[in-house]
Amino acid sequence: MLAVLDKGHTGADVVTALELTRAAGITLRPTWVAFTPWTTLDGYRAWLDFIDQADLLDAVDPVQYGLRLLVPPGSLLLEHPAMRPHLGRLVAEAFYYEWTHPDPRMDALQTAASAVVAAAADRRDDAIDTFHRVRTLADEAAGGAPRPMLAPRPAGRRAPRLTEPWFC
Repeated sequence: MLAVLDKGHTGADVVTALELTRAAGITLRPTWVAFTPWTTLDGYRAWLDFIDQADLLDAVDPVQYGLRLLVPPGSLLLEHPAMRPHLGRLVAEAFYYEWTHPDPRMDALQTAASAVVAAAADRRDDAIDTFHRVRTLADEAAGGAPRPMLAPRPAGRRAPRLTEPWFC
C-alpha cells in the first residue's frame, strides 16, 4: 500500500520513528488510511495487532479505524494502474470518486467500523473500548472468534489529543 501511495517509506520506518520519538520523550500520534483497495482483511487485522503491540492504543484516535481512502478529482491515483480497476463514479457534489474493494467483506467492515467509531465518539467512549469493538468486527469478518478484551491501561497515560476526533 505504501508503494502504491508513493509515500517513500516502509512499515519498518514506522517502528524506527516510534523508537526515536519515544527515546526523545515525544508521543507520536500516527495517522492512517485503514481502508484502501489494497488493504486485505488479514492486513487490517495485523494493523490492529500492531497498534496494540506497539502500545499505540492511546495515540491513535478511533476515527482512524474506519478511514477510507478518499480519491478526489485531480488525484494522481486516478491514473494509477493499481487504482483503475476499483474506481467508480465521480460524486461531484461531495468532490470524490467512489471505489469498491475487491473483497466485499472489506467494504462491509469499513461501513461497520465507521458506524461503531461514530457512535463511540458520540458517547465519548474510551479509546480502548472502541478498539476492542472494531477488532471484534474484524475478527468476525475473518470468520474467527473475537479475541478477549484488552486489559485496562494505567491511569494518566492518555496521549495529548485534539478536542475534535474527526480530522483528516
